[in-house]
Amino acid sequence: MNNDQQPNMNKHQRRWVGLGGLALVLVLLVTVFTSPQTPDATTGAAQVAKFVHSNRGGLYLNAYLSSLAVLVGAVFLWYLRDVVAPAIPGRRLANLGFAGAILFLVGGIYNAGTSFAMADVAKHADPTVLQTLNIFSEDVNSFDGGATAVLMGATSLGILRSKALPSWLAYVGLVLAVASLVLPFLGLLGVGIWVLLTTITILATSTQSKVTGELVGAV
Repeated sequence: MNNDQQPNMNKHQRRWVGLGGLALVLVLLVTVFTSPQTPDATTGAAQVAKFVHSNRGGLYLNAYLSSLAVLVGAVFLWYLRDVVAPAIPGRRLANLGFAGAILFLVGGIYNAGTSFAMADVAKHADPTVLQTLNIFSEDVNSFDGGATAVLMGATSLGILRSKALPSWLAYVGLVLAVASLVLPFLGLLGVGIWVLLTTITILATSTQSKVTGELVGAV
């Protein structure tokens, strides 16, 4: 009986992981399109201060949405390892990919903290302080190409090793990993595309597995 139940448990988990990936993509999209575009790192202190005073509400919203994205992302990427490498082959690579995910999520925490700090001290801090926070947000915090490269690269190699997901998904992930390493500012976009493709693939293969199983049982 346990042997019969195990595949169903796996399919059920895969569907939940897929739904978690869709939730992560949705939160990221809402965060990107509802958050104010912060000034360039080279913007003067007076202009940065003016921006912060005019967009306090948007900065607070960005902080809370970024925190939500970190929460959803941590859960999704943790359980993704079980889909990528359900057995020993590829497991270490999947774990390495999650290590990259932790670094990437830390960047999200810093982003949330920076946005909250700028909005919180807008009426009390000097313009130079707000300028420093903006520089951190634009340059220091956004330079996460290495983290995203480890996340997508190691996980993709784990897929090739375990063969738990289609190989084409792994090759796309490797290309995106190299791109995010060469062009760090593409990190978030690359991860978003990768998560969406991975999620669609997980949901599609779970449905196919269920249909195949029902056909075999009928025969």
